[in-house]
Amino acid sequence: MQRDFDLIVTLLGAFRDADSATLTANDLTVLLQEEDSSEDLERVLLHLDLLEDAGLARKVDETGIPEDDAWRITWKGYDALEQDEEDDLDDDEDELND
Repeated sequence: MQRDFDLIVTLLGAFRDADSATLTANDLTVLLQEEDSSEDLERVLLHLDLLEDAGLARKVDETGIPEDDAWRITWKGYDALEQDEEDDLDDDEDELND
């Protein structure tokens, strides 16, 4: 399975927009499916591990059941999300100027 940068950004956005400080893989999968995404739990778990590898998210509570472990976004994760949004704005401006 390959990494999906769009999914990474979507997961970071879900953490930022959440009402609680932490989310589980189950929470994230349900949120994605509510947005008409076909993402499954296995892909969400893989991408949470990738987020952790990059220092963008952190597992804060291990339950012994991976889909129920609590995760939160890190400072670096917020920075990465803001950078992606700034890049999108720059791309939009470039398209308008063309």
